[in-house]
Amino acid sequence: MLLLLLSLACAPDPNADSGGAAAPADTDWSQPGPWAAGTRSFSVSVAGRDAPIAARAWYPASGVPADTPLPGLVEDDVDAGVLADLLADAPADCPSRSLVVVPDGDPADLAPAPLLVYSHCHDCLGLSGATVAATLASHGFVVVVPDHEGNTVFDALAGEGGALTEAWLAQRAADASATLDAALSGAALPAGLAVNPDQVGALGHSFGAVTTGRLLRDDDRVRAGLAMGAPIDNPLLVGVDAETVTQPVLLLLLEEDNSIGALGNQLIEGNYAALAGPAWLARMPDGGHWSVSDLCGLVEGFMAGCGQGERQTGGAPFTYVSPDAGRSAAASLSAAFFAATLQDQGGARRFLDQPQGGASLIVSSR
Repeated sequence: MLLLLLSLACAPDPNADSGGAAAPADTDWSQPGPWAAGTRSFSVSVAGRDAPIAARAWYPASGVPADTPLPGLVEDDVDAGVLADLLADAPADCPSRSLVVVPDGDPADLAPAPLLVYSHCHDCLGLSGATVAATLASHGFVVVVPDHEGNTVFDALAGEGGALTEAWLAQRAADASATLDAALSGAALPAGLAVNPDQVGALGHSFGAVTTGRLLRDDDRVRAGLAMGAPIDNPLLVGVDAETVTQPVLLLLLEEDNSIGALGNQLIEGNYAALAGPAWLARMPDGGHWSVSDLCGLVEGFMAGCGQGERQTGGAPFTYVSPDAGRSAAASLSAAFFAATLQDQGGARRFLDQPQGGASLIVSSR
């Protein structure tokens, strides 16, 4: 059952601004921020890999955003065609088809921005977190997202997907740290865009949540972490010992996550109780494993969160929260969490107490 779990699987001044691309004090965290979301691709050389991997940066941009098809954000033409075909066959209301962004746009004229690295799900893509990343960019964050090549949906379709092993977890963490290196050096970002090395965070979904735990343990630059749909501390993979994590952490529990099951959600609750530092536990009622993903429903394995399901307790039929609402809620929660923990924004902390917008969320903190 645990293998199944992983397989899918001193109060601040409310108006304080600790520097960086801070959002205004009256920010409505339930909505996209005041900046357009720019995005550009780059590649990263990673220790232990024979060739560079693909990655993408999301950042606050100037210019007029346009509706951009998701396959247009895949650099490899063959893979872009595969994604287009999958989207054409997927349920209409589940995966994202496009995003309103500024591809290769000029960065907004801002102070150095907080930097985040996003780790995607098992046999998935970095674009799984595109809505979250674009929303973060609109609120003044820079988000860099590696594709964990060898552990993507294209690899899985070719019968060459990655495994849920300690070796793959270590490789994923190395991918994420190398991507942070590229951003902090400026190599991954458009000219004129600067990031704040003292405001670095990590987030991820599913196997990416476990990767986030490993980064909290091993990468001293990471000051806060957000994990969606999986525990960061689990019995199968040595991601992290929650009792040693002193950085702020938010765990997003999807209450009808049939991919990790009731046991997986119990482990998330156990992580929350054990974390040594400030902690938040957000629950999404009627949320499935893929309710926060732009690839929800793209393939059969990503259906938990798309349309109809059966409740974990009792097996009664129900309808998952709409993927658009799930993605929106995860994006707003992420933006407020990192604004609160990396920038000490009091308004963001208040939003975390009672988040609004998108799917309903129930949040506890300690």
